[in-house]
Amino acid sequence: MPTGGPSPAAFAGSGIQLVVSILVFVYLGRWLDGKLGTTPWLLVLGAFVGAFAGFYSMYRSLMAHSAQQRGGRDAERDAHRDGGER
Repeated sequence: MPTGGPSPAAFAGSGIQLVVSILVFVYLGRWLDGKLGTTPWLLVLGAFVGAFAGFYSMYRSLMAHSAQQRGGRDAERDAHRDGGER
């Protein structure tokens, strides 16, 4: 059974980051719509950009964690192999 996975706090942080990203871009799109008179197009665009940015950030975090776990397993395997040959 694998151990050492991301903590629940890391998942909560990713979720909060996703929500904040969407809200910031939606607010920015709404504000620009008010200034430029393009309602609702920039608000909708902001929602999509915010969702993309949030999911991309989450993807990068998960890939970094996966690479870190893979590196740890490779190091353990190499240490075991080196120890077994002696």
